[in-house]
Amino acid sequence: MSDDLGQTEKPPCLHCLIVDVIEEFFAEYSAASDELGTADADEVVTAVAKTVAELTCGRDAAYRQNMIEQLMREIMNYDAEFRKQEVMGTPNSAARH
Repeated sequence: MSDDLGQTEKPPCLHCLIVDVIEEFFAEYSAASDELGTADADEVVTAVAKTVAELTCGRDAAYRQNMIEQLMREIMNYDAEFRKQEVMGTPNSAARH
């Protein structure tokens, strides 16, 4: 992927790439529902948890704990943002940048 980027081009948004992969995965392997079901959400949470654990497994315990706490803070921050957007009637997709 890095070979495709010029010196002035920004890399794609990692969040957007992850969401696209998740959507494509469930479009191909999930039930016909348009909404993310509980089982699908559980699978996403498990995949994120395994990914963070895998990426941090070679680090010391303090680093891993910091990453877990950072992940929890980020989840709570974005949850609050999405809830606020929902109350205001703004679609959550605005966060896809």
